[in-house]
Amino acid sequence: MSQDTYDFDAASGTLTAHRSKEEAQDYRYFPEPDLVPYEPELELIERLTAEIPELPGARLARLEPVLGYETALELVVSGRDALYTALVEAGAEPKEAANVLMNQLAAAGVDPNAVNPSEFAKLIEKRSSIPAADFIKGVGASGSSSFAAIDFISESSISDARELEPLIERILAANPGQVEQYRGGKEGLLGFFVGQVMKETQGKANAKVVSELVRAKLGS
Repeated sequence: MSQDTYDFDAASGTLTAHRSKEEAQDYRYFPEPDLVPYEPELELIERLTAEIPELPGARLARLEPVLGYETALELVVSGRDALYTALVEAGAEPKEAANVLMNQLAAAGVDPNAVNPSEFAKLIEKRSSIPAADFIKGVGASGSSSFAAIDFISESSISDARELEPLIERILAANPGQVEQYRGGKEGLLGFFVGQVMKETQGKANAKVVSELVRAKLGS
């Protein structure tokens, strides 16, 4: 069977032979006479192979079982998967780390290569106790070489019991009915008291610390 290149006429729907591939010079293959055969040493092959970074397909296959295909693909395609891996190694919860990278970090326009993984992992760990607006501010600052998570967290979250206790006592005193109901077994009201404290502190109180203090005050 001859191999040819054809021209197609869309108006008539016909093919016309243009040239034969067997005869055309650009379709003929033969050894380059000026290049001698070269067989690289096994040591060189192994060394160069070891220097090849993990390929995108392999990275996707590694992340997919934990995060699912869509999230894993987004991380790999965006180039944030290296930071994700470093965050998990630094102690961040995998799905939480992926969520922050693909949402807050992307929205803040932070260069993933500029982020200190160990400091950023600390910020993610304390996310639930930091007001959303302040957390996003911290994400934006995380690309700075001077960013220290512990300093940012202490500025953004009120965790000192000595500062929170007077406020909690005042809220409990102002809501005797709810206190009585809570002590009567309606423990769902814990959220009400925590919410009041968060409202008074404009969301800056550490919710976990507040919950523990309220429980202690109410004897539960």
